[in-house]
Amino acid sequence: MNKNQKFLIGTVGALLTGVAIGLLVAPKKGKDTRKLIKSKANDIGSTVKTKASDLGGTAKDTYEKSLEELSTLADRLKEGFLKNVNAVKGKAETVADNVNEKVRSTVHNG
Repeated sequence: MNKNQKFLIGTVGALLTGVAIGLLVAPKKGKDTRKLIKSKANDIGSTVKTKASDLGGTAKDTYEKSLEELSTLADRLKEGFLKNVNAVKGKAETVADNVNEKVRSTVHNG
């Protein structure tokens, strides 16, 4: 559970506790109490919706950032691989040239 989820749970818990204490300490007529409960429920719903939206945006941002980082890493790996392939190819050509030269030398001297 990340910090945002813990914050959301704490916020909802605090709101519910505040509503319960408010109803117990300052009782009103049933009609007024129902209005208060409806109002607080709407407030809680808005808070949860906002936090859920924030978490969704954070997850999307994290996903997109991860994709960018993976793309960059893939490019670096590709560059490194091609560099190593070219280095090996150059060494192989040098070895082949040396072998070819020694064979010619041996054929001419032999």
